[in-house]
Amino acid sequence: FNDRHGYRQRAFFNDQRKFGWIKLVPTLEVPNIDLMKKLGPEPLSADFTPKDFRERLSRRQNSQIKATLLDQSVIAGVGNIYADESLWAAKIHPSQKVQNLDDRQKVEVFRKLRDVLNLALEKGGSTDKNYVDVQGKKGSYLKFANVFRRDGQPCPRCGTGIVKIRVVGRGTHLCPRCQKVSGVKK
Repeated sequence: FNDRHGYRQRAFFNDQRKFGWIKLVPTLEVPNIDLMKKLGPEPLSADFTPKDFRERLSRRQNSQIKATLLDQSVIAGVGNIYADESLWAAKIHPSQKVQNLDDRQKVEVFRKLRDVLNLALEKGGSTDKNYVDVQGKKGSYLKFANVFRRDGQPCPRCGTGIVKIRVVGRGTHLCPRCQKVSGVKK
């Protein structure tokens, strides 16, 4: 295609995992795309507060916290790796029901999620197999991961072996000692 100055431009799209798609639209029309209307807020946005996070979680009271974090209509951009890492950091079991988390725990998940996402951005992301940035560098976040792909290794916090289970159909890494399922909230 030609840019606004008449120079020939090329765009490349390589999506080996087949998760992506491209649609060119005028910038002003982006908010009108059905997908964009359904996305929850960006968790690193300056105006996204712990109160907003708690309110969005409350929409999924009967769901497991991991499923809720992965739901792009609740909050945007949280994938499997960052959900596992955030829940480990917050000492919350991924299968814990949202209704059984108190406000303090929800705020802790909010804080830890933002910490994990900021570190991931700083390290260039977590894709270490088939993605490189414009300088040709792979993401290095996984070198800093505490539980993801660490099954059998000692938990950095308590030394118990990290386990991999399935939660909401996804491979889920956790510390069985640091992340126990609790009963009804206090």
